[in-house]
Amino acid sequence: MKRLAAAVFTLLVFIGGARAEAPPVCTGNDLLATLKADHPRDYDAVIAEAAEIPNGEAIFWKIEREGLKPSWLLGTAHVTDPRVTELSPAMSEALAGASTVALELKELRDPQAMAVASFRYAKLMVLPPDESLWDLVPDDQESLVRDNPNLPPGAAGTLFGYQPWVVAAMLSIPPCEFARKAAGLDTLDTIIARTSDKQHIPLEGLETVEEQLSVLSGMPVDLQVKYLLAVAKLGTRTADYFETLISLYAQHNVPAYIPLMTRLEPMDKDGEAMMAFVEEELTRKRNHTMANRAAALLAKGNVFIAVGALHLPGDEGLVELIREAGYKVSPIN
Repeated sequence: MKRLAAAVFTLLVFIGGARAEAPPVCTGNDLLATLKADHPRDYDAVIAEAAEIPNGEAIFWKIEREGLKPSWLLGTAHVTDPRVTELSPAMSEALAGASTVALELKELRDPQAMAVASFRYAKLMVLPPDESLWDLVPDDQESLVRDNPNLPPGAAGTLFGYQPWVVAAMLSIPPCEFARKAAGLDTLDTIIARTSDKQHIPLEGLETVEEQLSVLSGMPVDLQVKYLLAVAKLGTRTADYFETLISLYAQHNVPAYIPLMTRLEPMDKDGEAMMAFVEEELTRKRNHTMANRAAALLAKGNVFIAVGALHLPGDEGLVELIREAGYKVSPIN
């Protein structure tokens, strides 16, 4: 029962709670801007490395094939910041005129639907009854988690039942973003989903909640623990990483995030193992799944696809995979 309560708490954390009257403004330092000021050569190296990543120059793309109305591909960031959530005129026009909208998850249109779908697969978020998080985390590092400044209010008493990846997800979001969601502010994906509903545009999902949770739950437990501790050690610096990602998104240069992070937080073997898991399981495999499921929609034309921005660039990103399927894909800046 306690583990079930932990899962329920997780759902409430991620979908938001009671609405506050005045959502806070998140603050943090743009780490790329700091790097540019303090270490210009390292900054130049990060920018150069990002520029070498194929299809990283835009977050919005036009998809064309003879005989079909154009379709559209938008990279999103799952945050509430207005630098992300305010669509450009071209994006708004494409969305309003679309015949179909496709997101990673169709449940994003309704927090309650997301909660119900996630609750159905709560077993992918909690540990077996005979295990505790504190049996997995080394005793001398428990305080990094228990006393973490990013821990949501009221969460400390339920941590024991979570899989480590769930706790890491909690700690990777600064408190101000939790408060903004609790105040009723939506992420870009949810705004797009609700816009499609208001305009009576059919909404499709390219993945299922079970699939997304299964990927994270499928991370080896020892790697989950190392991931949790790496996130926990960031502490108050999480706000800086959060601000940096948003700033890069606003600059349409999301591919710079990974080379920047590897310079700021040099990776050991554990870090390399985590990065390999992210690249293979969280990115590459999911890219192919989403591209395959988008194929039937693209064949009809006039579909508006919106997924996380890091799924677009690269040799096996969605932009390239859609090109390989016979479409012309052009950046819209």
